[in-house]
Amino acid sequence: MAFATHYGYRVRDTTSAALVQELAKSRADDTLPRRLRYYGGVDLLIIDEFGFEKLERMDCPLAANLLYKVIEVRYPRRSTALVTNVDFETWNDYLGDPPLAMAFLDRLVDGALLLKLEGKSYRAPRARRLDAKKDTAHPPTSPDSD
Repeated sequence: MAFATHYGYRVRDTTSAALVQELAKSRADDTLPRRLRYYGGVDLLIIDEFGFEKLERMDCPLAANLLYKVIEVRYPRRSTALVTNVDFETWNDYLGDPPLAMAFLDRLVDGALLLKLEGKSYRAPRARRLDAKKDTAHPPTSPDSD
């Protein structure tokens, strides 16, 4: 992201859950067209954690449609990076609307560079190392150590 902003590109980084919440609020206060123009105008939109906004989707039944509107307003003029663990094969079930899922994916992957990363989490070993450091810095005390 810093690389793109260094060269003058307007970049917005958000989570899918935060985006759904923002769009639902703007729909409620009649500012959705303005929000969509904003998202349509940034050069690079990074949507992280797509597939983790289950609570937001429960609160907002139109979440999939709102996310689609963002993709549609950006297509094909702007770049969108979508970070997800949801496989393409399961998007129909995930979004709950097969035609919408097809339209969403069609616009998202047209001319896209797809990267599929596989492997172990880099966070788990780091968390174990931090936990081990914490244990050695503060060794447990026994009740009889006074």
